[in-house]
Amino acid sequence: MNEPATNVDPTRRTHVARGALVGGAAVVALLALLVAFQLYPSELPKRFAPVVDGQIYRSGRITPEQLAHVQRTYGVRTVLSLLNPDAPECAAEREAARELGLEWHNVPLPGDGESNAEQRDEILRVMRDAQHGPLLVHCAAGATRTGLAVGLYRIAEQGWPLEAALDEMRGFGFEDEPHHASVREALSAAAEASRPRSPPE
Repeated sequence: MNEPATNVDPTRRTHVARGALVGGAAVVALLALLVAFQLYPSELPKRFAPVVDGQIYRSGRITPEQLAHVQRTYGVRTVLSLLNPDAPECAAEREAARELGLEWHNVPLPGDGESNAEQRDEILRVMRDAQHGPLLVHCAAGATRTGLAVGLYRIAEQGWPLEAALDEMRGFGFEDEPHHASVREALSAAAEASRPRSPPE
């Protein structure tokens, strides 16, 4: 009768056991992080960042809890939403802003950032008004529509060149694809309007 082999290298057995423990611990840690993220979501919305520190901030979609946090932490007094006001998330945000005593403005733009002159003028009017600050401007992802709003402000109010504004937008996830041609055209028009004119002779 053959007896089971007992000559397994004890060092190898220890390494295998240790590897299993480390692998198991990594899985447990990952699961704990996932659970924590569900129970305690980020206090800041996606792509949250200052545009003018202490005056204008930008982000993606914001929950009522995140809105309360940015009010406490950054003193935000006004929200400029670029989302469809009839969407449930937008309605919840509007109600949260009302309960927190915040001003809430809405200039709804489609996801590709297409806009008309009246919408762009209204975005700039709200962003330029110091009485509204600190202000948070946001869309869903914080990239295209928010990028347009911030780009307009950079060009029209701060005198940035077009390509500098576009570079910043790309840094925040703007894809600058052909279907975003209207965004580039809007910013080009703003840059052209902001260009200093030669005095008449």
